Amino acid sequence: MLKALFSTTALAVALAAPAAAQNPYFFPGASAASFDPAVPTPEQFLGYPIGSHYTRTDQIVAYLRELDRVSDKVSLRVIGTTFEQRPQVVATITAPEHQQNLAGLQQARRALVDPKLAAPDYRKLPVVVSLNFGVHGNESSSSEAALLLAYYLTASTAPETKQWLEQAVITIDPLENPDGRDRASHWFDQNKSWPNPTDPLDREHTEAWPGGRTNHFYTDLNRDWLALTQPESRARMAFFHEWYPNVMIDFHEMGTNGTYYFEPSKPFSTENDLIPRATYEVLNVHLAKYFAKSLDNLGSLYWTKEQFDNLSPIYGSTYPDFQGGVGITFEVGSSRGLAQEGSNGVVTFPFTIRNHVATGLATVRGAVEEKDLYLRHQRDFFTSALTDARKFPTKAYVFGNAQDETLTNRFLNLLLQHKIEVHALGKNVTLDKQEFRTGKAYVVPAGQPQYRVVHSLFEELTTFHDSVFYDVTGWSQAHAYGLPFSKQKNTALVQGAPVTAPLALAGTVRGGQSSYAYLLPWSDYNAPRALVALQRSGITAKVSFKPFRAGSTEQPTDFGYGTLVIPVAAQKLPTDSVFQVVSRVSRQQQVTFTGVGTGFSLGGIDLGSNNVRTLPETKAALLVGPGLNASEVGEAWFVASQQLGLPLTRLELSNFGRAPLGRYNSLVLVGGSYAALDKAAVDKLRRWVQEGGTLITLKNASEWAIKQGIVKEKLLIPANGGWADTTATTAKGKSPAAQRLDFVSQEQEGTRAIAGSIYRADVDITNPIGFGLPSRQLYVFRNGTTFLRPSRNPYATVVQYTPSPLVSGYVSQNNLRQIRNSAAVVVSKAGAGRVVLFADDPNFRHYWHGTSRLFANALLLGPLLNLPEGPAAISAEEE
Repeated sequence: MLKALFSTTALAVALAAPAAAQNPYFFPGASAASFDPAVPTPEQFLGYPIGSHYTRTDQIVAYLRELDRVSDKVSLRVIGTTFEQRPQVVATITAPEHQQNLAGLQQARRALVDPKLAAPDYRKLPVVVSLNFGVHGNESSSSEAALLLAYYLTASTAPETKQWLEQAVITIDPLENPDGRDRASHWFDQNKSWPNPTDPLDREHTEAWPGGRTNHFYTDLNRDWLALTQPESRARMAFFHEWYPNVMIDFHEMGTNGTYYFEPSKPFSTENDLIPRATYEVLNVHLAKYFAKSLDNLGSLYWTKEQFDNLSPIYGSTYPDFQGGVGITFEVGSSRGLAQEGSNGVVTFPFTIRNHVATGLATVRGAVEEKDLYLRHQRDFFTSALTDARKFPTKAYVFGNAQDETLTNRFLNLLLQHKIEVHALGKNVTLDKQEFRTGKAYVVPAGQPQYRVVHSLFEELTTFHDSVFYDVTGWSQAHAYGLPFSKQKNTALVQGAPVTAPLALAGTVRGGQSSYAYLLPWSDYNAPRALVALQRSGITAKVSFKPFRAGSTEQPTDFGYGTLVIPVAAQKLPTDSVFQVVSRVSRQQQVTFTGVGTGFSLGGIDLGSNNVRTLPETKAALLVGPGLNASEVGEAWFVASQQLGLPLTRLELSNFGRAPLGRYNSLVLVGGSYAALDKAAVDKLRRWVQEGGTLITLKNASEWAIKQGIVKEKLLIPANGGWADTTATTAKGKSPAAQRLDFVSQEQEGTRAIAGSIYRADVDITNPIGFGLPSRQLYVFRNGTTFLRPSRNPYATVVQYTPSPLVSGYVSQNNLRQIRNSAAVVVSKAGAGRVVLFADDPNFRHYWHGTSRLFANALLLGPLLNLPEGPAAISAEEE
């Protein structure tokens, strides 16, 4: 039976069957009479059998709109819009009487998540089941399954289905990643053949870079549930908190040689200790029995308990665990096209769709039959959160930077999106040698229903049950934002009024129009964006390399490193026009300029000093294309586009040879392979740097630049990339015996990796790369094994890891030794130009705002990095 399901014969039968007769394949055991003929099947609506074609996002949305039109069981809602202007929709399917009272049901369910309210009558509450599809756009069977599931739940006349809709509210998000979905579906549809080749090397199965997995900015939306950096994630989070699903499924695909995965996951080692054990040992296990039975009935192979993380709330299948529900990942072996050969035979597109349909229906069945269990668990979950918070030493978290209201407000908004209780700071306080000012700092009490998410956002984690991980092991947003924050054990800490919305920041020009200059502190997160806007409006801007004090003697203001100086007389525009541009930029970018009437400072340098230098307008390019890390490309592109408003040329590697590099003054190389650049291309790049260009390299691109001789810096090479060095000699001059390990232990090689962890580093805030940061302490995210040696030039190591750098996450002891005191960022002079080498990815997943500032500074201020030669700290002999 299994071979038949995988066979090309099954594909032919499924694709050739008339539209109305396809139900028996996807819904075995259900007769045609079991469905309301007034509800069109997906095949009838689309004009082709499901599984014969990849359905576009507009067609998916149109079909769900049709279900909404013809049935009183369905309501379709647009919850957001993507970067490419595709709608995000959710179909809510439930009994007609529930459809008339969705808001009332949501209100009644508040008693499950708010321990202050009286316990509800569980018999009257529906269980909420959330079925989410296609967060990875090229895992395409999921969205096709969404159409079939929506049809079944709407059209089925079976008594069981009627009971489901009476006892449950089912939400279907058919397109978690609409932009990626269309990128993938266009590829597969454009490259399919008749008959279809099953050869894995056929073009249909080898999707072109960057693929459809990610969204517009190549962001993995499945890892954005905590950070909420993308519009798709923010819209989805708002909808999630309307319902707090009891059961939430994320439908995925894995490699063609896989079968089918569902939870429970690997006990303890991939699970989070914050979550009650009942989530893993009761809720997951109960549902697993339904999943297993549904796949057993099809003869489909499956596996559990071996892989995939439930460790952090960054995933769509884990965030619900932190909200009193149970989140589950489904993974089906993918055809990546209409049919592809694998180790289990030929995997067909209809077969993968059918597996997802079967487990989707099993989810609804299990949730309804076990409704009382899931409702009571959610109530107990939020009650126990208060109990756990009382036991935890930290009672409150204080955060905020008075010099950067923009980033402070951004972090506040993140907390509020997660429905976290936040209070204003009641009075000015100094905590852990950091000053927090009322009106510009906030207090987050630990003792609240969202305690577990609060803990995840602020706390470190360095103890794990295992040393092999699927993804990152450090995810604290407080460290990533780079804001000052403090943990407090004092329950009497002054809290002001609750904060329910982020501030509406308004930019202005303090002092009004000036005939001399306007000043803007670089410490504001939006200052770099304001600089780009000014320059694109024809304004000449300068930057201060030293601090100074300006203003009146009655109200002096201190301006730090990197302050922008906009001199009025030096502009090509009239004085009035300069003021109009500065005023417009202040409003649009929500920053505050200060107008001054004199260049004579109250302290520090004057505005005419040689330490106030003119900034050239940034003309930047980013190398992209096959072989390069698409996520890192997307992150750099996102920073330039969304955070800086900077037009960034994405230059294909294949076009590098004919690119006129002279039109750019900054060039970015992310991690990946640069084997496509031949010797002539490397020589061209080297000449461009020598003639004054700023090259910015990330991760192993920094290694490549060093190995190509573009810079003269050095690498700290770990033994065989972190592996035990079996070629080294012992103290007596003999080679050590070769290691012999059991075959089964090979999975432990993951312990040699750096599992996405957080480290403490020291940053030179007097270097232009460090301008604007609030202190010398910097948290750095690392998930690679590029180790830079501190520069021989003592002025060139901008960021260096501390002797005890680990803050949060897992790292092997061997790698930790390599990281200690190594360089995180080095600036290396090369002729008239310079190379800014990052050992890590400063823009990781768009939320490492502390280090993305370093990247922004490299882009915008890099051309002014003229290093003194300085005495060599390490002699050539020592090297």
